[in-house]
Amino acid sequence: MAFGRNRNSDPPVLAVEWRDVTNFIIDVVERGIGPDRKRPVIGQNAVRVPRFEGQERINAPCAFLRPRTAGVRTADHVLYEDQGMQRILCSIGDPISVGDEHHYRVQDGQGQEIGGIRRIPSSHQLQRHTWRIEQPGHPEITGLNKWSTLNPLTATAHAAGKVIGGLASAVFMAEPDGGERRGRTLSWSADGEKVMESNDYTFTIKAPWLDRRLAFAVAVLGDR
Repeated sequence: MAFGRNRNSDPPVLAVEWRDVTNFIIDVVERGIGPDRKRPVIGQNAVRVPRFEGQERINAPCAFLRPRTAGVRTADHVLYEDQGMQRILCSIGDPISVGDEHHYRVQDGQGQEIGGIRRIPSSHQLQRHTWRIEQPGHPEITGLNKWSTLNPLTATAHAAGKVIGGLASAVFMAEPDGGERRGRTLSWSADGEKVMESNDYTFTIKAPWLDRRLAFAVAVLGDR
């Protein structure tokens, strides 16, 4: 469905190769608002690569998800290579609880395991949970608040400020459906190497060796 313009008048946004992705979001918006468009063109729920064609912003799909309802990031934990959802790119298994941790295994389209994701609760009441990505043949990737690399006193003060500031601005920053406009920024690193940075729906991959399917899986799970 297109809003404010006949979708048939817009050229199709072709899918791009998922292996080459360095920036991506999960979204249904295919074409953004532009000089000749007052409302966005809505497409299929997908992992998309934002870019500009002239003055128009487009979000080219690279992996597809089943339709979602309003306020829900995904309908399930399966990503597909094709728009018709016939070829599975990867799937995320149900969470396995290990103590307070949640472990997720990620498989390719043939059912072979390609890695894992762990959600680890914080031991500090002023800090949120952390994440780990396991990719065979590479060091474990740790996802932390961007300011967590500060010294402990500075980090604690920053966290306290975040809590106080968040409480003070909650009324102004809330979306109509109760969600936040912007999630926290996570810095992902392995053995001191910057691997990825994320902020809620926006992901930027820094390390060429990172299996994009694991990054997509992290985005599907969401920082909750």
